Amino acid sequence: MITTTSPAAAPTVTLVVPNFNHAHYLPESLGSIASQTRAPDRVIIIDDCSTDDSVAVISRFLAERPHWQLLRHDVNQGVVRGQNEALAAAETDWIGFLGADDALHPTYLEKAMAQAARHSDAGLIFACCEIIGPDGHSGARKLRPIMLPASSSMMLAPQDVRRILGFGDNYFSGTTSLYRRAALQALGGFDAELGSFSDAFLARRLALTHGCYFIAEALGYWRIHGQNYSTATATNPAMLNAKLADIGRLIAESELFPAGYEDLFARRNRFGAVRTVLGDATAPAATAARATALLGGTAVDRSLLQLLLNCGAVGRVAALVWATLRTRPMSLTRLLTQSKARRAIIAATPGYRAP
Repeated sequence: MITTTSPAAAPTVTLVVPNFNHAHYLPESLGSIASQTRAPDRVIIIDDCSTDDSVAVISRFLAERPHWQLLRHDVNQGVVRGQNEALAAAETDWIGFLGADDALHPTYLEKAMAQAARHSDAGLIFACCEIIGPDGHSGARKLRPIMLPASSSMMLAPQDVRRILGFGDNYFSGTTSLYRRAALQALGGFDAELGSFSDAFLARRLALTHGCYFIAEALGYWRIHGQNYSTATATNPAMLNAKLADIGRLIAESELFPAGYEDLFARRNRFGAVRTVLGDATAPAATAARATALLGGTAVDRSLLQLLLNCGAVGRVAALVWATLRTRPMSLTRLLTQSKARRAIIAATPGYRAP
């Protein structure tokens, strides 16, 4: 008697788009989903009580797409609660979350789901993304993460993740991350108390628990326009201090993270916040005051920063160097050795074009 084994079913995926008053960007974000070479099995759009034309824009996309669904809130509930609502509603193997102001490369799902089929036990699949501006143009092309988890596409076991967290951080872009839904649910979903840090913290827990697959390609576009949910929290000194204190306690209580990681995590996020603030076109005195507060610095630090910032563009570069030395956010040696790989990733994908 000959027995046969049926091939495993291809994994399924849901893409979730939380939205609040981003009608202007929705044609690009939803258009990038509609243009995927591997269509998502389900799309859930969560409108969090928008007051602009968001629902009208969303409705036009839903009209011809039966697998797309709108969950509309009558009262604003915040991004994280909406993410957990979608997590509970989705029934697919994998789930991803795309900001309503961001976009995906057309081959993102095709490439990510190919790896999901090969690495079904991974906690998440993630790729690089490119920074774009409000109108889609970015000038000098900027890749994220700044430091690569690896120089080429590969599976990273939990012990590999522990090792690379010693060199750098912020590897897991929410724009280009797919989470294994069962693993995400097993960890309790997103912690609403952590606000905009909830997805980053959960991604680290998933990677340290199950491992992850890194795709060394720029497959998403993170739009920076001054009103981003994550940026607003990260550059507010009081909010940043509160969230870093909360996350620091969670890291210290967990056996997943490398020893001393709570300090590294705090320093790296303070550096990232200062880097963002130094890029703002605000007066030197105001910029120096905010950067000093983000670093938990002194009056001497504030005076030094203001002196540097008064020197224009050169002074801003010097201020960034000073913040780097102050926080020591990453291995500069490793960053320099990755320069060729980073250039290759950018060169392999044309600049952003709206769908």
